[in-house]
Amino acid sequence: MPLVKRSISKKLTRYLKLFPIVVIVGPRQSGKTTFAKMELPEWRYFDMEKPSDYGRVSADIEFFLGQYGEYCVIDEAQILPALFPALRSHVDRRRARKGRIVLLGSVNPMLVKNISETLAGRIGFIELTPFSYSEAKALRKMEVEEFWLRGGYPEPLLWSEKDRLIWMEQYVKTFVDRDVLNLLKTSLSPQQQIRLLTMIAHNHAKLWNASQTASAFGVNYHTVNRYVELMETFFLVDKLVPYHQNVGKRLVKSHKLYFRDTGLLHYLLNIPSIEALRTSPYRGFSFEGLVIEQLKRKYTQESSGRTDFYFYRTSQGDEIDFLVQNEKGLHAYEIKTSTTIDASVLTGFKRSLDQLGLKKGTVVYFGREDFRLDRQIEIKAMKNLI
Repeated sequence: MPLVKRSISKKLTRYLKLFPIVVIVGPRQSGKTTFAKMELPEWRYFDMEKPSDYGRVSADIEFFLGQYGEYCVIDEAQILPALFPALRSHVDRRRARKGRIVLLGSVNPMLVKNISETLAGRIGFIELTPFSYSEAKALRKMEVEEFWLRGGYPEPLLWSEKDRLIWMEQYVKTFVDRDVLNLLKTSLSPQQQIRLLTMIAHNHAKLWNASQTASAFGVNYHTVNRYVELMETFFLVDKLVPYHQNVGKRLVKSHKLYFRDTGLLHYLLNIPSIEALRTSPYRGFSFEGLVIEQLKRKYTQESSGRTDFYFYRTSQGDEIDFLVQNEKGLHAYEIKTSTTIDASVLTGFKRSLDQLGLKKGTVVYFGREDFRLDRQIEIKAMKNLI
């Protein structure tokens, strides 16, 4: 596979100047190992899933770090929890030195407490996602619609449609047979888990109701919520919480749930082709998730401070699909799958902007041209935005 320069590259360079240890996390098969080897070609590399490397590190961790603990990449580091206290002692001997060790892992850092707690102040986290549209185009030429269908996992982007679907099947199987088994005590069979994953996919970009899904599936809602939390842990889904402000309106309190990769979503929804995507009742929901995920990456990479993401909806039906709050203020996005924009469909969006005191908003659509609708509304083609 041709090597593609990842947009997160500059962030890695910056973090290596700030922290002794940098952790690169992300879903399986998103390209973490390839990225690390491409960016740090002279560094030593050790894989904790490789028995010989695991034995070499675990036999005497302090000795290993004394010999190889400078300019060292350790893959799937969470497999060896005893590594982290030893890393703390190792970096504290020369605390002022930065950019010494890079750890790679497939588990969400929020749940890898032994990393963040043991190495607090010594470590920076970077998330490497599957390819963005701009990165995918660098791999091979493709239109937005093809990327939308296929998703951003690097390897199957070059494969035939039939082979890509086989890859997706095996990817889901690995999650069900390996990741769930290792971290979640469940009596659900693999077949039941696939059915649950499919039911969750049908709720993509909708208000999440765990009780409703649990009732339809025949389990309690705690089981469903734990499963969704595990999906978050492995970067398969993400939550978008509602934005609350004292605007004198009754606001929706439930969060929304999004699959982070549309290729995986379409596999679970049995949308195998562009033709099927164009006629699917889930088309609008899928497009909304695609745009939100791409915008999240863009803001996360560009922002130097804290960035929070929301949606806004009142009980009267006024809505903003995506809100971004950062050091520059609050930014509002409405997402439309249409190829043309009529001002009449933006009435609720405009009312929501007024309720939040926002003078400007952006509509992202599936058309080709960028233009300004009026002083308040800017129209952006999705392909130009990301």
